Amino acid sequence: MSDTSRSTKPPVSAEQLAFVVVNDAAAGCTFAEKLSNLGLKPGIFTDPREALNRCRRTPPALVIVEDNVGGMRGVDFLSALLRISWTTSTILITDQDEEIVHEKTEGLGILGRVTDFGDREGLAKLLKRFLDANLPPGN
Repeated sequence: MSDTSRSTKPPVSAEQLAFVVVNDAAAGCTFAEKLSNLGLKPGIFTDPREALNRCRRTPPALVIVEDNVGGMRGVDFLSALLRISWTTSTILITDQDEEIVHEKTEGLGILGRVTDFGDREGLAKLLKRFLDANLPPGN
């Protein structure tokens, strides 16, 4: 494979799924677009149970979940997801203090949290961590 073809290839496989689980699908579109631009195949869910059922069928590479979505706390969603797929990377959307989030999510292996849908810097940092961990060797 030439260097030219590598530079045009998306950083992650287009076959890798990424789910955005939020109360407002329109707000989730912002994150879904960023995921698509990274070469992931995004799906947006407003029902956390539906998202978990989909994860059972086909575990995604990444899930971004809003705290308190569809009557389910984000931490409970993350815990249920961990029982389904321990290899799925996760990001929590919450305005809670980072230390509180760390304490509540300890043992759940999340990449981190973003404070809201406008936290572009926080999302970029966490997506970079995700990509660094998921890029094939040599990219």
